[in-house]
Amino acid sequence: MKRGRLVTGIIPMIICAMLVQAAAAGIVERSIEPSEHSTYRVVLTLPGETVAGIIEVLPSGMEVREVSLPPDQYRVDGATLFLAVIGEREITYFVHGQEDPAGAITGTWTDYLSGEEGTVGGESDGTQGQGVPPAVPVTAGTAKAGASPLLLLGGAGLAFIGVARCRARWRDEE
Repeated sequence: MKRGRLVTGIIPMIICAMLVQAAAAGIVERSIEPSEHSTYRVVLTLPGETVAGIIEVLPSGMEVREVSLPPDQYRVDGATLFLAVIGEREITYFVHGQEDPAGAITGTWTDYLSGEEGTVGGESDGTQGQGVPPAVPVTAGTAKAGASPLLLLGGAGLAFIGVARCRARWRDEE
């Protein structure tokens, strides 16, 4: 019977660990809104506590006018916009060009906390174009960061509280 109690104590800890890891994962979404004549506002929405690299490839003839990040956190190289995101939930940039960029802007992201990578999704585009360079991968020499220490600590605390309650109930039953 004691072995069963041990298993019921370990299972909540495993479930908490999986939930904490899932909470750290996220995706990047894009929306595009017309702003002024031939100018469009692009909004990237990210989950909280994100440390990521985002690469946006614009159609030819489009140019970036303004980015909501500090100048040392982005770089424009021709039709490619490189963004370094640290804790931002929303990034806005304006593009100017003759055509509507909806569906024509493509991008990739890498979350450096979880090690996940993906394409930037949006209301008009959900696929990655052929010309999109992959986001800078985490190489074998670079240590991957785990989930946020605060999330891990909270998950472990919840697991210990659950185990303590179970132990108290078992003592009361005996």
